[in-house]
Amino acid sequence: MSTSVVLSLARYPARYFAVWNDQRLDAVDQLLAAEFSWTDPSLPTDLTDLAGAHGFFSSSWAAFPDIHLEAIGDPLVDERAGRVAAEWRMTGTHTGGEFPPGVPATGRSFDVLGTDVFTVDAEGRATAIRAYYDAATLARQLGLA
Repeated sequence: MSTSVVLSLARYPARYFAVWNDQRLDAVDQLLAAEFSWTDPSLPTDLTDLAGAHGFFSSSWAAFPDIHLEAIGDPLVDERAGRVAAEWRMTGTHTGGEFPPGVPATGRSFDVLGTDVFTVDAEGRATAIRAYYDAATLARQLGLA
């Protein structure tokens, strides 16, 4: 694997966090391949298309207008597999739209640690995202459990 591909892998988490933090729906298509799988504890099923990803970003931003992801440490790169893992801290306040669907805003804040593992293609787009965090902790902090 070339040095440029390894650098692209290492930079992917920062690009991903920037889209979340800047709430740039127009940049989502640059993050995700045409075909991908996105597993997240807050989702009932995996996301597999750009329309679903756009919906997830948009509903998250509506529910948590101040959502922020902060990288913890440097990403871990597995160049042979084209994967990169990044630990993060996610904070926000449930002041906007429903999340999950049917649950009105609680007005409560959250502060959750997690890790995402991304498989990234040669064009710098994720073909897989696996998010790991304690969804029960998130629910408790939001007053939902």
